[in-house]
Amino acid sequence: MTLIYILSFFTAWLITYLSVPAIINLARIKKLYDEPNHRKAHLTRIPTLGGLALFVGFFFSFVFWTSGMTVPKFGAILSALMILFVIGIKDDLFPLVAWKKLLAQIIATLIVVIQGEIRIDNLYGLLGIHDLNYVESIVFSTLSILTIMNGFNLIDGINGLAGGIGVIVLSTFGYWFYRMNDQVFFILCLTMIGSLLAFLRFNFRNASIFMGDSGSLVLGYLIAIISVRFIQLSRTFEPNYFFSIAGAVYAFNVLIIPLFDTLRVFTVRIMHKRSPFSADRNHIHHCLLDLGMSHSQAAFTLYAANAGFILLAWLLRDLRPIQILGISLLSALVLSQIPFLIKKWQKSRHVYHPVNDQEA
Repeated sequence: MTLIYILSFFTAWLITYLSVPAIINLARIKKLYDEPNHRKAHLTRIPTLGGLALFVGFFFSFVFWTSGMTVPKFGAILSALMILFVIGIKDDLFPLVAWKKLLAQIIATLIVVIQGEIRIDNLYGLLGIHDLNYVESIVFSTLSILTIMNGFNLIDGINGLAGGIGVIVLSTFGYWFYRMNDQVFFILCLTMIGSLLAFLRFNFRNASIFMGDSGSLVLGYLIAIISVRFIQLSRTFEPNYFFSIAGAVYAFNVLIIPLFDTLRVFTVRIMHKRSPFSADRNHIHHCLLDLGMSHSQAAFTLYAANAGFILLAWLLRDLRPIQILGISLLSALVLSQIPFLIKKWQKSRHVYHPVNDQEA
């Protein structure tokens, strides 16, 4: 199996690496660009079909190297994935209205929750909630998957951020799938990591391509499915590495950057009586750019924060889950306010110089 693991990773890496230059050339010929504006962190036209290379590399490698394995319910998972990929491509080429994109996401999520049985059915006393009935389980799981999926869609705002956070998250879950002997989901993590690392070669410094919605929706969806699978497996596998809902709290820390930033931004928008889906530059990565950081500096700062929260959850694993969650949320709230306080101080001192270039 070790050879299959290695080959699945390098197959995905190679296909994506070879696909990106061809897609960049195609985008330039057909003039398929992401146009700069006042809200975006780039000043030049950049091709947006990087998600196509990610999808092709991951999908071919995963299907090929798991073809001889028993893959229960993966038909539903891949069917929903195709819906999201097509909707993402459509949105990259001809932007969709928000409600149509959300409707497609809900349909895809319901397919994987109901038909694929990728859902959470017990909270084990967290917030005083235990067993969820069938309908409650579907609603809660659907909302959770949609939140994670859109969280990755929303943090895809600067070079390398969504891809790099994706590598950190998938590496963490992949390690646990390997420990828990879940070969199929381990290969799923490996193939997506391989595709992302190849893509980051063209997206990190002086980006020549963006992953677009076709990439961020697929990435967010797969990570959401992987997160729910991890929670399901962590409570039944022997020996137990996590107990009861502690697996879900650990997963929250692994996903802290996209989840907390999304919750924070939505809360701020609602408090200002705006739609939570309205666009702005209130994300933490925008704030880091406004403080004078380059894209790579901002991305590495958030990589380090994400890794720190993963380590924090593991160090606190002997505490009660609600205590771990409380400490994590409080820490995230405090740390997330620091860049905005510095930005406010700079404005008061007239030393505020927002950065809006592609890579400083």
